[in-house]
Amino acid sequence: MSREQFRQIVKRKSAENYNGTPYVATLLSCSLWILYGILDPDDGLLIVTVNAAGATMQALYLILLFIYSSKEKRVQYFGFVILDIVFFGIVLAFTLVAFGEGSRRTFTGVLCATFTLMMYAAPLAALRTTIKTKSVKYMPILLVFSLFLNGCVWFTFALLVTDIFIIVPNALGILIGSIQFIVYWKYKNLTPDTSELERGSFEKQIETRGIDVQDLNVITQKRTLTRLDAFPAIRSPSLSPNRSNSSHQREDDIERGGDD
Repeated sequence: MSREQFRQIVKRKSAENYNGTPYVATLLSCSLWILYGILDPDDGLLIVTVNAAGATMQALYLILLFIYSSKEKRVQYFGFVILDIVFFGIVLAFTLVAFGEGSRRTFTGVLCATFTLMMYAAPLAALRTTIKTKSVKYMPILLVFSLFLNGCVWFTFALLVTDIFIIVPNALGILIGSIQFIVYWKYKNLTPDTSELERGSFEKQIETRGIDVQDLNVITQKRTLTRLDAFPAIRSPSLSPNRSNSSHQREDDIERGGDD
């Protein structure tokens, strides 16, 4: 997320359609790598330092999104963060209790590699919105670039120290980042589909006001019925029973007058 995007969120006091899932996944990944670095007596210091800074930044991003997101997304983000904390606590306890000193690093390394791959794949959630709206407005391109650069640096580091748990996820992260760059450059200069953007904005207004779409349909139907009831049906004079009887009565009087 760029500085300009931060300004827009604070200025509008709304996170709009920005997706916080990548930051949740990155926070968990950084936390696991801190644990992995602590268990690595040789190269652990660099791993712990870098990922501690990364975890702090992701926490700040999530706080910003939590403040300016809708109530529904706040609950969602809060739940994800709680899951991160609980999961990290379980991993920490399980690692210390269930494994010996030699196996702890291997178990933690497999988890770190798995969640690092999830971190790299998390921005893919914005690709659907980008392709659907033909707009890169809500694509976290700075995050994608940061993750891509992060993958390149860690991949190089892993080659130097020959750490397979760092090599595999970061190699795949470079590939995923390349795919996202291709999509970004493809839709960067295209005209956005304003109908999809307006629809998303309208749905957000409905969510903010707590109104269901079905309730709107019911209200519309009731208003239509009310307007119809305000104008009762007026029968045509030719079809009115009273008018028909009056006509027959006049014809009978004329016939009687003629007989007289």
